[in-house]
Amino acid sequence: MVTHAYDSGSTGPSAPSSSTAPAPSRPASPTPPRRPTIVDVARAAGVSTAVVSYALNGRPGVSAATRERVLRVADEFGWRPSAAARSMRTGPRAIGLVLDHGSSGTTSQATDVLEFVIALQEVLATRNLALLLQLVDGPEAAVALYGEWWAERRFDVMVVTDVLVEDPRIDALRRLRAPTVVVGAGQGEHELAAVTVDEGEAFARIGRYLLELGHRHVALVTGPDVMARTHARLDALTKVLDPASCVLVHEATAGTPEAAAAATRRLLTGGSAPTAIVYGSDQMAVAALDVARRSGFAVPWDLSV
Repeated sequence: MVTHAYDSGSTGPSAPSSSTAPAPSRPASPTPPRRPTIVDVARAAGVSTAVVSYALNGRPGVSAATRERVLRVADEFGWRPSAAARSMRTGPRAIGLVLDHGSSGTTSQATDVLEFVIALQEVLATRNLALLLQLVDGPEAAVALYGEWWAERRFDVMVVTDVLVEDPRIDALRRLRAPTVVVGAGQGEHELAAVTVDEGEAFARIGRYLLELGHRHVALVTGPDVMARTHARLDALTKVLDPASCVLVHEATAGTPEAAAAATRRLLTGGSAPTAIVYGSDQMAVAALDVARRSGFAVPWDLSV
């Protein structure tokens, strides 16, 4: 603000002088607390940063007493190693899972996939591992994604499900030398770690049970013919039923309840109907029960499912 001052002893105005009113002072903003670092932890624990790193990562070379002191100080500071920095040094600590939802018809039912993902996540959480999940259109797209992710070090281990008879995904992971766990590998002819179900023994038991019940005309409704488990199931039933001169009809479908219902309708209305039908999943069997009822078949008196 500019003011004009007049000298009372003079008849004219004196030289103008200007003064600026002081602006109201702003309250000083508090300095945000500094994030603790590994140096702070090392200084407080009386050790080097290398010892802190060894103690936090469970590596040998640190005594139990020193490790306990470092862990206690780190907890008091609320400090944890930077996930980004750790991933640059040791990898992403993530498990990859690429699922095919394309037109090949090899995708498991949504409920099965969800149950598997939940179970997998429960295991990974106990080991501080992340789940990297991606949906693709066909096995070839999965192979391309494996190469990109492995080059970018985005996963430590890849999990493969819904194994095919000739599976390009397994061949690609073997070429990459990427750590892999195959779930439901069927024949287990690869050299990768695997979590398998003995499909052959399970369906051989089903075949023997049907023979004991007196069935001689049996149908098998499965998922796609390209699946390894489809061939394992069919081979097992064939080996049990053939020696007993049984008729075995195989219907390969997309594996959905709708596809199973359509296959059941064909089997029951196509002339000589089977007396027992074996399905590849509970969802397929439930869908078939309604078709059987509408077709005039009483389960289990007219038809075993």
